[in-house]
Amino acid sequence: MDEHLRGLAASQGNVVLRRQLLRAGYSDNELYRLRQRGELVPIRRGAYAETRVWETLDAFERHKTLVRAVMMQLDQPAVPSHVSAAVMCGLRVWNADLSLVHVTRADLHSPRREAGVVHHAGPLTDSDLVTVVHDVVVTAPHRTALDIARTVGFEAAIVVADSALAQLDHDRGLLLRTLDGMRDWAGARAAGRVVEFADGLSESVGESRARVQFERVGLPRPRLQVPVAVPGQPQDRVDFLFEEQRTVVEFDGRVKYGRLPGPGEDAADAVWREKVREDRIRDQGYRFARVVWADLYRDDVVRARLRRAFGRLGRRAA
Repeated sequence: MDEHLRGLAASQGNVVLRRQLLRAGYSDNELYRLRQRGELVPIRRGAYAETRVWETLDAFERHKTLVRAVMMQLDQPAVPSHVSAAVMCGLRVWNADLSLVHVTRADLHSPRREAGVVHHAGPLTDSDLVTVVHDVVVTAPHRTALDIARTVGFEAAIVVADSALAQLDHDRGLLLRTLDGMRDWAGARAAGRVVEFADGLSESVGESRARVQFERVGLPRPRLQVPVAVPGQPQDRVDFLFEEQRTVVEFDGRVKYGRLPGPGEDAADAVWREKVREDRIRDQGYRFARVVWADLYRDDVVRARLRRAFGRLGRRAA
């Protein structure tokens, strides 16, 4: 592929269409040879990416490229929405099928799925939309979070809603006002439960999922990102504080024992620094427990671990 077309692909979010290549003078036989030589990779029917670029992209960047390809090919007016809008807006997502592109169309009376695209039916207002890179218009974070909350399970919806609230400067009122206009929509009641539970202080997929797990197994709701005062020391901010039980819980799914190595430190130094931090918190009279990613699939283990840490159960956990 020549430099002009490379530049075109880059300006379109790493995607170039077959019709653009044909207009530039390439034949289908030449496109076939470019694919055979590993220079082009088909990402959907009639759309290509340069292989050397495609191979550097993670799953989310590949989905963004797929979204752009779909929007360049669709004849009907549509807006990327649901999981596709979440990825385009930089919201956290979990357990999503990124092989499918989701769009919302005001001209549809019922949803349908075709050629790897899920077409959702629904009205859109200007306040529901936002422009992202390469001038792609998508549903805004508040609309996106509610669309997802109406259509997927609670845990996956909370991951997105927590992230959206953080982007929205914790404006839960915006979510509630938008939800009020969806009262008669399918899944609105489920979305209301998500809005009530969402917390923009959650900082990762793992922390959001851990909060859902605590709720699922009947534990009290903790406070998030709470500073713990230590005399003569900087405040230690903890992931979860079960205040009545005087228990701190840290989620270690992020690279916390990387947290992160400082200048001149190695991983062992970072582990030691984390142990010292934990000891400081314990010295203030707090019990301490950790939850790791694998624990998110072991409700009984987490329930028992935290009940041991509590020492005595709070009223909701009894």
